[in-house]
Amino acid sequence: MSNINSDSKAPHPLTKQHGSWLTEGLMDAEYKEYVLLAWLQKVKEDLNGSRLYPALSNVIDKHRELTAIQKGLEQGKENGPVVGLDFARMQLLRGQMENPSSMEDYLKDVINRALPHLDATMQEGKMLYDLIDSKVKFGPIGIQPLHINEGYLIVTHGEPNGRKLIAYRYNKSRITRGGDAFLELNLQCVESRNLSRLETANGIKWNLIRRYRELPQPATYHVHMEWSIPIEPTLLPIARRRLLQEIAQC
Repeated sequence: MSNINSDSKAPHPLTKQHGSWLTEGLMDAEYKEYVLLAWLQKVKEDLNGSRLYPALSNVIDKHRELTAIQKGLEQGKENGPVVGLDFARMQLLRGQMENPSSMEDYLKDVINRALPHLDATMQEGKMLYDLIDSKVKFGPIGIQPLHINEGYLIVTHGEPNGRKLIAYRYNKSRITRGGDAFLELNLQCVESRNLSRLETANGIKWNLIRRYRELPQPATYHVHMEWSIPIEPTLLPIARRRLLQEIAQC
């Protein structure tokens, strides 16, 4: 089996959006398992460093991708054997070929090898997510106005003698993609600094009100985590999800 050079600057095949890694290069299920394990090793390095995203979402996407192909293999056989994959739509292509069973057998073998590895890593990531999420404190600061589609999200983390602050201005909007409506939350960092032991979340809120007078009565939410964990790949995605849940019905 050929070795994969981990020092290469070329992107790993599994970093691509769709499942082209399945049919690119050597069409050998054992080799593809090796490629997957090399990718999962990097994912686990991120999880071991408490960096949840995009590592966890990428694993979930790959699992969903293979599950969809697995389901497709069990359906539509009346349309002929599998001859390829439509990566944009993640659909199996069926037609005529010299060796009808080779592509199907190959895909089944890859999926049977890959899904247990993805399952294990996905569960590891979800356990880490649940652990961190259980330690995050989230709540409004003061009396909230009727209009909460925009305001501030104050994020603090770390122990009292080394606490850090990142404040975001947020606004909620609805977007339409493919005929479906989605809720979108935009965050803009307005302050990032060390936090003194005497500062409170309410005091931070009033400092923001005095500084940005275009929001005289802003909705303001506070997220706090005692642990010092990565902000962008871990704490902020959890904070964003909590805030979305809070304002989704408004």
